[in-house]
Amino acid sequence: MPSQQILLKKQKIASELAEKIRKYNSVMIIGIQGANDKMLAELRSRLRGLAEVKVAKNSTVVRALTSLKNDRPDIEKLAALATGTNALIISNTSPFILSTIIDEIRDSDWIKPGMPSPIDVVIPAGDLGLPPGGPASVLTDMGAKIKIVKGMIRLDEDFTLIHVKEKPSTAVASLLMALDIKPIPLSFQIKGAWDGVFIPGEQLHISIEQYEKDLVSAKLNALAVAV
Repeated sequence: MPSQQILLKKQKIASELAEKIRKYNSVMIIGIQGANDKMLAELRSRLRGLAEVKVAKNSTVVRALTSLKNDRPDIEKLAALATGTNALIISNTSPFILSTIIDEIRDSDWIKPGMPSPIDVVIPAGDLGLPPGGPASVLTDMGAKIKIVKGMIRLDEDFTLIHVKEKPSTAVASLLMALDIKPIPLSFQIKGAWDGVFIPGEQLHISIEQYEKDLVSAKLNALAVAV
């Protein structure tokens, strides 16, 4: 396809996205780099009826948002956040309310060998459901107090397998998989929103209760000014 046709096609896609955004009061950009398919499915399910979820190339998002800057001041600030892998949340619902829903969608993943652990990983005392040898042999190597009960390993006391920022070996990572322990948290990154004004992502992390209090406070202040 000639380069001119490719350019026209890209412009058409960006224009269609811009028109979609124009139909709604607000648009939010969230990072989905750290999300899995299960989380994306839950995102679409929980926002159904409240918002549209659009995944597009960053270049398309930038073109669409910047084309709206004349009638939606500061919306182009969202374009600067279009790095990595993202989704647009387009809605007439307050982005503060949407953020509380998005923040609740979380999961966890396995840790890979050599990856710094974000937390202390502690194996609680009790039956591990694993036989001696295999992945569990690393426990003995690391000095954990274990017993063999009916052919299975029992841990006498809680044992810290990985300390925060520590990088696990292949053997330790394999043991965590055998124990079904996933220490890597997965979540969406709320980068920012436009709802008449640009709202940085860090300001969108607010509870529903706090949002309602702020809304009531704003109305009372408006009434006080009117009087």
